[in-house]
Amino acid sequence: MEPIEKHTASERATRLIWRIHRLVFVNLICFLATLPVMAWFYLLLNTYINAGLSDGFFEILPGPGLFSALLLQLPPVIFYLLLAVSAVLTGPLLLGLHYISGSMVTERHIWFSDFPEQALRNARQGIVLGLFSLIALHMLLWNVFGGLHSDIPWIHMILIVSRWGSGLLILLLFLVFPYVCQIIVSIEQPLWTALKNALILARVYLGRGLLALTTIAIYWWVTSAVFPMVSLLTLPLLSIGLTAFIQATVCRPVVEKYILAPARERESLQDK
Repeated sequence: MEPIEKHTASERATRLIWRIHRLVFVNLICFLATLPVMAWFYLLLNTYINAGLSDGFFEILPGPGLFSALLLQLPPVIFYLLLAVSAVLTGPLLLGLHYISGSMVTERHIWFSDFPEQALRNARQGIVLGLFSLIALHMLLWNVFGGLHSDIPWIHMILIVSRWGSGLLILLLFLVFPYVCQIIVSIEQPLWTALKNALILARVYLGRGLLALTTIAIYWWVTSAVFPMVSLLTLPLLSIGLTAFIQATVCRPVVEKYILAPARERESLQDK
């Protein structure tokens, strides 16, 4: 854990330009690697809302729809193989991305090599975290939009409560995930400990997390629904990286204060 560097305003501006350039590059890598996963979830959501991909993919979120439709033209065997590889890579790559975005927030120097190094360094935890998150999100979305149905009143009521509960769990997943990523890439902790600490921080700073999620949701709504053609550029070049940066802006200072600063103090006491 390195101390946070201090820079002048002009140095910050210059470094910010270079960091944005690198963030765009990392965004492109993450987009290409996670595209099969995004296509899978897009197809599921289209199925749940009864909108056929072949009939209305361009009218419903043209950016994700177009990229997904192109990918789904592949033979099923190849698509599912790419989907499996993408699911495994998603976690480690997002950890590398969150390291880059966290370094931007704390004004640390960023090298292009930091992204693959962090993805490889945290590959084991990243794979577990990524697969768990994707499976949980898939099951929760299925329960919210699809799920079971019953004409028996009391069972129907239970299913409604279950759907609302699944929606809240999806919200919790999005609130906790960025904290977990920042903890994993900043300090060596078992995944379960990182998850527990992330859950505590997300609960204590619920307002900050909801503000970040609201900002991210507005951005995705504007670029995907209000000005949908823009997403043809923002998806491969900006959206994933900007999402991680917004999350890091909210989460990193909290992790720095409650996780990293106490760890530095313990290290300094041990050195003495």
